[in-house]
Order: sequence, then structure tokens, then C-alpha cells
Amino acid sequence: MDGSNKIILIPTSGLANRLRIMAVSIKLARESGKKLVIYWDKNEGLMAEFKNLFEEIKEVSVQRIPLKYKIWIKMSPYSSKLLGLDDWYLRLFNFDFIFLDRMAELVWHNKLNLQKEVDRAKKVLICSGQEINHFNLKDYALFVPKLDLQTIIDAISKKFTTDTIGVHIRATDHEISKKYSPLPVFIKKMEDEIICNSEVRFFLATDEEKYQDHLLKKFGHDRIIFHKKVFGRSVTKGVKDAVVDLFCLSRTSKILGSYFSSFSQIAGRLGNIPVEILKIGE
Repeated sequence: MDGSNKIILIPTSGLANRLRIMAVSIKLARESGKKLVIYWDKNEGLMAEFKNLFEEIKEVSVQRIPLKYKIWIKMSPYSSKLLGLDDWYLRLFNFDFIFLDRMAELVWHNKLNLQKEVDRAKKVLICSGQEINHFNLKDYALFVPKLDLQTIIDAISKKFTTDTIGVHIRATDHEISKKYSPLPVFIKKMEDEIICNSEVRFFLATDEEKYQDHLLKKFGHDRIIFHKKVFGRSVTKGVKDAVVDLFCLSRTSKILGSYFSSFSQIAGRLGNIPVEILKIGE
């Protein structure tokens, strides 16, 4: 493939972060008339290939990340100690425009128009997982789980009624979410929802098994719907189970989500449903 008139995207971080920057890049590519090539990095934080999670996206090429970019990503955390060696290494690839996580703040404060930069460049690199708020909600429909996962999603969501609320509690290694959206905040909100509607049920998605066990004991299996899964993203099965959780959340009536969690927000976008972030003091 010719190196010009192309966007190369390396989505980073976890599942939801990757889907949101993919949605951004799909819009950037469509509006700039560029070919979008996605280099998927299967790593310790997300131990699964895209092709094992989702169906192929029309007109978007998703490939395994080449070694030369893998080397650069490994280099990046040590950039200050390496005196900018990773930036020098990246320049060898002859990109006209490069967008990285650290530039997201420029977009948030209207100091950088990402679409305009992509429009004027011939060869673009985006390596990020940040929230950019430059997307078309309809593009989220392009993310279709593989048939084996879709079958599980359909089976679980058949248990949902119009009174089923999604509950996403982020914990484990996410210190901000644990601090500002702790378990007691969710328990209080769920109790309030039951007072308002005795028929309400909850689909529970959490990365902390202790939370799941506690809520099942408190509210009972008749009230809590959940997915029996592998906890953790360091194995492929765990990532597949995260896809199931994400899309089941998207089929509820609304989501009670965790502060500073992309998983809560992206589930809402996938289903075009409201997300209420639960936070201490609110």
C-alpha cells in the first residue's frame, strides 16, 4: 500500500479506550478521504487480537502491530531519560502529522483542530486511547462482536426487561474510580432504585470479583443479572468476557457508571442510552 493519504492508528490502553479512538479515527478517515489502517497491539493490558473479539469492519484494515512500532511504544515511557530518542525514531517513518496522548489537552482547549490537521496531512499517525469527542455515534454500530460472543450477549440480554439497569463498577487497578466511585455509593443508589421501582433488576459488570459476590449476597440472584466470567485482561478469555459485559451494559435502560471510566461511557454510546456517573458527594 502507498504510504500517502493514509491514517495509521495504534489504539492504546484498555478495550473501551481503544474502541473510542477507533470511532474517532473512522470519522477522521471518512471526512478526509484517507485509508484507515489499525495496528492492534496485543499486550499485557489487553491480551487478545481484534479478530478474536469483533467482526471485520468494512473499509478498515486491522492488522497485527509491526515490530518497528512495537519498539517505539516500548521506548516511549522512557523518553525523558532517552533525551527524545523515541521522537527521533518516530521521525524515521516520515509522518506529516502525529497525534499522541499528550496532545489531547490541546484538542480539549480548542488549540488543535484534529480534523483540519488530518485533512492537510498525507500520512498520519495516531497513537492514543484518549477521549477526543470527535466522533459519529452511528460509527459505534460498526463494532460487532464475534458470533460466539454475540450468542452469549443475546442469551444474557433476553433476561432484561425495560426495568433493567446496568451497573458498572470499576475497581482493581483504577485508583481514581475506586476513590470517587466506591462500592457503598452504588449500593445506596441501587437501594434507591428499588424503592422507586420494586420491579427493577440490575445487570452487574465489575472487574472486582469481591464486589460481585457482595452484591449478589445483598440483593440476591433474582435482582442481580451477571455474566460468569474470567476476571482480568491478561488472558484472552478475560478480554472476551469484557466484550460481553460491555455490550450487555449497552442493552440496559440506563447505566450507573464509575467516575473516570471509559468503559461506562462507551457502553452508553454503544447502546445510545444515558449514563449516570456515581460519585462521592453527588
